[in-house]
Amino acid sequence: MFQAKFGRKLAARSKSFFSQLETLARKTGLIRRVSKKFSASGLVLTLLKAVSSGKGSFNQLAITMDQSEMESCSAQALWKRIDQRAVHFMMEVTAQGLTERWSKEQVIAAALFKRVIIEDSSQTKLPASNHEEFPGHGNGSGETAGCKFDLAFDLLTGEVIFDTLRLATDQDRELGKDLVDLVEENDLVLRDMGYFSLSEFGRIAALGAWWLSRLPANVTAHDQDGRKLEMILRNTKAARVEFAALVGEVGHPARLIAVRATAPVARQRRRQRRQKAAELAKSASKDMLTRDAWHIMITNVEEVMMGAKELFELYRVRWQVEITFRAWKQSAHLEVALKRRSNPYHLQALMYAGILMLILTMKTAALLQKTYRDDVLSIEKIADAFTSNLATLTSLESFATYNPDHRHLRMDRRSRKSLHQIAHGLLG
Repeated sequence: MFQAKFGRKLAARSKSFFSQLETLARKTGLIRRVSKKFSASGLVLTLLKAVSSGKGSFNQLAITMDQSEMESCSAQALWKRIDQRAVHFMMEVTAQGLTERWSKEQVIAAALFKRVIIEDSSQTKLPASNHEEFPGHGNGSGETAGCKFDLAFDLLTGEVIFDTLRLATDQDRELGKDLVDLVEENDLVLRDMGYFSLSEFGRIAALGAWWLSRLPANVTAHDQDGRKLEMILRNTKAARVEFAALVGEVGHPARLIAVRATAPVARQRRRQRRQKAAELAKSASKDMLTRDAWHIMITNVEEVMMGAKELFELYRVRWQVEITFRAWKQSAHLEVALKRRSNPYHLQALMYAGILMLILTMKTAALLQKTYRDDVLSIEKIADAFTSNLATLTSLESFATYNPDHRHLRMDRRSRKSLHQIAHGLLG
């Protein structure tokens, strides 16, 4: 019964999405007249298969496209087709994918927040010969190349909110500004330290939304009486410290929560800090050694809304976005597909196909979890199953018939709680 229900849902939603491809192709100028050798849906399926298999050369793309088109298209013809218009088309397709919601149900009974937004980025290497178009940071011995995928999704529904392709040299802090433009009233944004920005926290609060972040070691904090954070931590025997803080040179107001780390964790942190300082012929900072014994977070979420323990538990589910990226990279072969010297249009078309594959995988996962709500499903297994099904398709429209056995997608038994279990326990 549930499997039939999922099949109907996927068929309706995927058909709605894929039916718009030809319109987007004409809008971007990719297609001007009907051809038996080349179609919008055929190009999308070909690029998705290239990302999933790693076979991304023009010759390999032409061979793959033969499976979905009425007549054969040569590699040379594809080289002419995959230009700036093709990149624009793939950008429009991924944008359309983001606007369509396949799962609107929240996984909690009574949400404190409208959305709980988690953002992270993942970097992909390219051959150094592509350095001019896709510069990397360098490795000390020569030029490097790469690109970065930035992802944000709603913890409550599993829906992708924001997904973009950027240069490898773009800092996460700058990428985070784009997401804030999409924040809505009563959202909660979970920030990793790479995205830390007091000015962006101010913007989030001004929108009537909430934020939660770890405190970077190089950012100062003190209480309302001017006492430094480190002095407060050194002079207490409590396992947890919480106070209204002023953060950074600007004195940004925040609720600061510090929880004492276990002795092994504190020792390891301090050992690493002393080793790094010794490598620079310096002594480790006393203040930083003090901080190493604590887990420190700041937020504008009021205590009456969530206690310290619940906030720390909620922040820990940030590992979900890391698992999602890992599942995507393990199931796909994007780096293999990109491992070639080629023109930037070819590489960008493959990159956007990688983004589209990630979007479709997460939308399918959200729909599966909504359908089989009593089961805890594995995003890694869903990604593997999604990729395996993709390899069998001869047309993009046949994706609507995808209907996996959810028993093969269940998470293996383990002590760590799942994303949905944590969300239910904290906010339900």
